[in-house]
Amino acid sequence: MRAAPGRPRWKARLAMALGLDGNPLRRASDRAEAWIRAGLLVILLIGGPTTALAAGQWAAHAAGTGTSVQPHAVRAVLLQPAITPASPGAAAQGAQVWVRARWESAGGSARTGEVPAPAGAAAGAAVTVWLTASGRVTDPPQWGDFAFAAVLTAVMTLAVTAFALLAALRLVQRFLNWRRMAAWEAAWRAIGPRWTGHRS
Repeated sequence: MRAAPGRPRWKARLAMALGLDGNPLRRASDRAEAWIRAGLLVILLIGGPTTALAAGQWAAHAAGTGTSVQPHAVRAVLLQPAITPASPGAAAQGAQVWVRARWESAGGSARTGEVPAPAGAAAGAAVTVWLTASGRVTDPPQWGDFAFAAVLTAVMTLAVTAFALLAALRLVQRFLNWRRMAAWEAAWRAIGPRWTGHRS
């Protein structure tokens, strides 16, 4: 008889983990537990990242759509041309010029005020303006904050998913252990008196 190798190959180890190694001492509950463990691992490896990605995208979308805290975007129509100031320093910066414009608030009423516009924009041009919940013109939101919220949400979702699957595995193991103990007790009630009778 050929001696078994000291370390089984990966296929043999996988078969042993799944209860497919033909071990006559392996019970049906052992095989069920192995398959449940493998199924939960597949769910974690496939469903975990998918759920985490969806949660991260939802968090980024929720942070960027404008709530009572985050600024929201509206389209404003310039009432005058965005003329660059004559000062050399301002002309060098030349990115944004504050000009009067009109836009509709969240309630639908028309509002007028000064908004930043690209230098050289003509009167009647439409620009995107960011407003606070109170309607005040503000800077655009920092998309890096949205990315951080998305990554944090994704990581937390993955951790919660892993914890939930681990808790489910523990409950399954507790139930199977209870079934095994009940089976052992029933077997001992059937066989124990025979052993006691042989000893007497």
